[in-house]
Amino acid sequence: MKRSYIQAGEELNTLNIRVKYSHLVGYIPPTGGVMHSYYISTLLQVLEPNHVSRAQLLDGTGLEDADPQAAINLTALQLNTACTNALEISKDSQLGLKFGSQISIASQGIFGYAMMASATTGDALKLLVRYNRVILPSIGIELQWHDTALELWVKASHLPEALERFYTEVLYAAIINSGSILLGREATVTKELQLGYAPPSDISLYHKIFGSEVRFNAVRSATFFDYVHLDSAISTSNPIARDIFRRECDRLVSRDTNGGMVSERVQEILLQAGSEFPTCAKVAMQLHMSESTLQRHLQNEGNRYQHLLDQVRYRLAMEYLQGTNLPVVEIANLLGFSDAANFRRSFKRWSTTTPSAVREASN
Repeated sequence: MKRSYIQAGEELNTLNIRVKYSHLVGYIPPTGGVMHSYYISTLLQVLEPNHVSRAQLLDGTGLEDADPQAAINLTALQLNTACTNALEISKDSQLGLKFGSQISIASQGIFGYAMMASATTGDALKLLVRYNRVILPSIGIELQWHDTALELWVKASHLPEALERFYTEVLYAAIINSGSILLGREATVTKELQLGYAPPSDISLYHKIFGSEVRFNAVRSATFFDYVHLDSAISTSNPIARDIFRRECDRLVSRDTNGGMVSERVQEILLQAGSEFPTCAKVAMQLHMSESTLQRHLQNEGNRYQHLLDQVRYRLAMEYLQGTNLPVVEIANLLGFSDAANFRRSFKRWSTTTPSAVREASN
């Protein structure tokens, strides 16, 4: 087994991602382009009873005449357009559940490999948050630690309500569908699902996918994980493969600076900046646009530069707190804060908890 993972790493160096690891899950698409091709083909399968054609699904994306066998790397806008077409044609408010139930971690290319090689379910969730813009480019994913459970929620308020609900249900259903692959058995992956909208007339599909703990009309849509479940060992875990795949994921993300939403590109620049985070003006220069143009793009996507900077700082803070033994004062310095007190205040604003509480929960 160990030798096969080393061979996998050698193949990754030549971007041949059909690695030895695939014997665990079958063929897995190697990159974001093939991954989006998988989304389109799977969505067409789900829509088969509606007799939706490929041309209808891709209408308005500029990809109407694309070869059905060709790898497609859809931008966030193109994927949004295709999914909006699917919703409008099907008139099915539960399409996200049906689509998400057909998506597994095995479909996520190199990013799926990285999650499958993780040690625990909790580690895989952290990678899902880290790479979520590659997997579902129009949404953000946030984690929030509570006393008894970890909350995962989707940030997509800039999207039309129907599309936000669609992506939310796609993600949550896909997490459930991936649980048996990650854990090697049928398992209760989530503790509870809360949805920030009224229930439909028939909620049987929600219960079939998520179990009995589904609550509608919540403050926001979120799914909750028991901390004990986050420690569940992943059956396909391998530390050698994990390091290889994560390095490759980071390389692919950093290389793809011309695709995706502007918000995603700003986050990538900030993540690569170290402790010296650039100003909005300097980021705009790196993206070859004026600061006002950058701010306008971000506003159109429902974002602001300061909010993105806070997201990056929060993400890095969580990685430092959970993955290192660095003192809080050193973490504050790495994140560009003048002192630990300012860092603690900001962290409380981001997460409603404290750095020390997060560190205690992770130990």
